[in-house]
Amino acid sequence: MCGFAGEYLTDAQEQVDAASLRRRVERMQHRGPDALGFWLDHHVGFAHARLSLLDFASGDQPMRSPRGTVLSYNGEIYNGNELRAELSVRGWTFRTRSDTEVLLAAYETWGTRAWERLNGMFAFALYDPQSDRLYLVRDRLGIKPLFYRTTARGTEFGSEPSAWEHLSDNATSINPSLVLQYLRFAQPVLGTQTVFTDLQVLEPGTQLVVDTHGATVERWFSPSAKFAPNEDGASVIRARLRHLLHSAIGRQMVADAPVGVFLSGGIDSAILVGLLSQMRDDPPATFTIALSGDEEELRPAAAVAARWNCNHHEAIVSPAEFFSAMRDLIGKRHLPAAYPNEVLIYLLAQRASSEVKAVLTGEGADELFGGYTRILSTLDIYMKAQDAAKKGDPMMLDLLRMEYPQLDSGSDSRFFAGIYSWFQYSELDGLLKDKWREALRQLDHSDPFADMLKEFHAISPGNRFHWLLEYAHLPNLLARLDGATMGASLEGRVPYTDTNLVDYVTSLQPEWKYAPHCPDKPLLRGMFDDFLPREVAERPKRAFNASLDKLFQSSEGCVEIGKVCSTDAMSEIFNLSALRAWMNGNRSAGFGQKCWLLLSLNMWLNRNIL
Repeated sequence: MCGFAGEYLTDAQEQVDAASLRRRVERMQHRGPDALGFWLDHHVGFAHARLSLLDFASGDQPMRSPRGTVLSYNGEIYNGNELRAELSVRGWTFRTRSDTEVLLAAYETWGTRAWERLNGMFAFALYDPQSDRLYLVRDRLGIKPLFYRTTARGTEFGSEPSAWEHLSDNATSINPSLVLQYLRFAQPVLGTQTVFTDLQVLEPGTQLVVDTHGATVERWFSPSAKFAPNEDGASVIRARLRHLLHSAIGRQMVADAPVGVFLSGGIDSAILVGLLSQMRDDPPATFTIALSGDEEELRPAAAVAARWNCNHHEAIVSPAEFFSAMRDLIGKRHLPAAYPNEVLIYLLAQRASSEVKAVLTGEGADELFGGYTRILSTLDIYMKAQDAAKKGDPMMLDLLRMEYPQLDSGSDSRFFAGIYSWFQYSELDGLLKDKWREALRQLDHSDPFADMLKEFHAISPGNRFHWLLEYAHLPNLLARLDGATMGASLEGRVPYTDTNLVDYVTSLQPEWKYAPHCPDKPLLRGMFDDFLPREVAERPKRAFNASLDKLFQSSEGCVEIGKVCSTDAMSEIFNLSALRAWMNGNRSAGFGQKCWLLLSLNMWLNRNIL
């Protein structure tokens, strides 16, 4: 929907620099090309770049209430009409049709408890002049991003790292621990930390409260507080889920501009298209993409589009276009890319933005319904190991540990980190310069997911791992979607993250979401089997697939991979001769993804640091 930037100075006598604020938001104008807006009042300033989807005429931001509260907001409140009706009964008279005004009225009615009432995706800055207090708030799953930096003068904030002009002027701005964690988990953001030393990210479900005394992070949403196991039977579960997903799609189609669907050819987006086609008379516009040479990847999506008579669009891109777009995307986001399909999503968003202003996508379904068979099959091993330990069966434990050394990790969270990672510590240790090896050794004693698992200590191991995927892994995928779509001035909407749907599915026992030795997402597949053409139902799980083998074997790919072992930026981190030997002689599991991470890191270093 937009990008915003701003600043709160703790000295109320100081003045925010208007010219600097304008430059900051202009660097994010790809997020909001339709309008620029500004609001300044001495020591507080907001700047907003708008992508208009609702109430074009009167929904510009920053928006100010009659009482003087100011809001700059990125996202959509999908239950905005219900809240509007409730607030109208309480006496509110609305001047616009925008959900921005609904959010302002909700705050002035319920204070910060209003956040709990919101069903949507959002990141916003709200300034209350009566208390001289700034609230930076992010939705409970992290669908929309929000970064901030504390300085001697106050607090700066923005939708992307690109909102800061001098953030990446030199190598000292790099956060070594997060660069190494990026190579492990493909996450350029982890917890509150980013790959920049002096830039933090606001975690999902939290708010940063800023006043003249400083800034404090507070959690407004606790995942464990929502956990209440239910005992519904199969027919009730299926009926309830159909209703919830149907309702989520209906809410997320509300807009004054066209909304399409990204159709990857997997079951998640196919179900969205099927339900949407049943709800509307006009067929939806659908969009899919593949690399040249991978045209077979287009067939499942085409089958779904034909099944529902969609207005279908296909795009085929060359390796040259792919690597050019990768550099462009990394430059816009100022963050290394996490996965190859991030670039394909960006290229597809560029093409779709000429037809629609928002798209529905399938993100969130894997985390909710058990789509990660690699991780969840390992969970089955973990449960067997726990059972063997309880029964005092050392022979079984030894056999399991031979197969999965991570079982000796010492905690649930470290075990999850071990199976979730790409590069292992031992592998990185042989590739790094001494300074970076020391940073790696410090990380070896860390437990990056421990704090998150503390929330779920009373929950069964099966549910703990499902929740880790939802609250540790999903925010990274949502950031990928936001960066790739908003980089092309297109809004990505995610029905599978609907608040009501998430609450219900996470209350189900793990056996509903994962069955060993069975296809992924058994509940979702069983519910919507009639929606799925055979090409989709029998297809292995994948999103928009960027074949790493084809990319790296192309002439352009060979050039890019060659740069990984030769640039000055990489030589600051890696022993290049060791790295070259590793790349030439290594064909272990996950090798392609590891090369991708190195390639992306190299592009980021050269684009943003040097």
